[in-house]
Amino acid sequence: MKITFIAHSGFLIEWEHFYTLFDWWKGDLPPLDKTKPLLVFASHSHEDHFDKHIFTLLEQYPLTRFILSHDIRLATRRWEKLGMTPEIFSRVTSMRIDSIYATEAGGVPLTVRTVQSTDVGVAFLLSAEGRLVYHAGDLNWWHWEDEGKLYCSNMAANYRRSIEKLAAAVRDEAADCGCAPVIDVAMAPLDPRLEDAYDKGIAYLLEQIPVKTVFPMHIWGKFDWIDRYRAAHPEDAERVVPIRGDGAVFEL
Repeated sequence: MKITFIAHSGFLIEWEHFYTLFDWWKGDLPPLDKTKPLLVFASHSHEDHFDKHIFTLLEQYPLTRFILSHDIRLATRRWEKLGMTPEIFSRVTSMRIDSIYATEAGGVPLTVRTVQSTDVGVAFLLSAEGRLVYHAGDLNWWHWEDEGKLYCSNMAANYRRSIEKLAAAVRDEAADCGCAPVIDVAMAPLDPRLEDAYDKGIAYLLEQIPVKTVFPMHIWGKFDWIDRYRAAHPEDAERVVPIRGDGAVFEL
């Protein structure tokens, strides 16, 4: 499995039989094999996670499909504004919170589950080829002191609830595929804007769910904060990937 960190929360994963592209709104894609299906995911409508230029990928890669969060509105009257055509629209699957989409990619079964974000949209859990892959979108422990104690208390409860549902989804998918209840690859926010609370989200995720490898994202180019997390959490250091810049490629 080859993983390319494109920028911000954007990742390209090359599986054996297909590609998955998550939250691509800026940065360059490497050349792709046109004979392998490309599944493009957008976790929500924020401009740093979704951009309509994803639909141009179909021009170059004919096996492209799109799996979008329900909050990305694609009513017919907006087709033209988004640069879409009926052909593109026919390749879009819209997913609501706590939903399951069973499909195939490159001739192998693929299951996509969603979990409610603590901001907008959904997080994705994918199961295929005996692996579980998680992309959080904006599902994070957003501890903003300026919002007040009630906000922070509600956020903590909402995040814990979503991680509990994610853990249940991991167990269910593991039972279905006959694999271990472990997330092989997780992509989750580590946002420096949260200051001292920057690590709450990933730390709780790794505490509650077995994860082999986690790629911090949503770090606004401040890659040194990954080193800060690894130093503060030595128990997690080996599975937290030290991304050094946009376009970095990793082989797992």
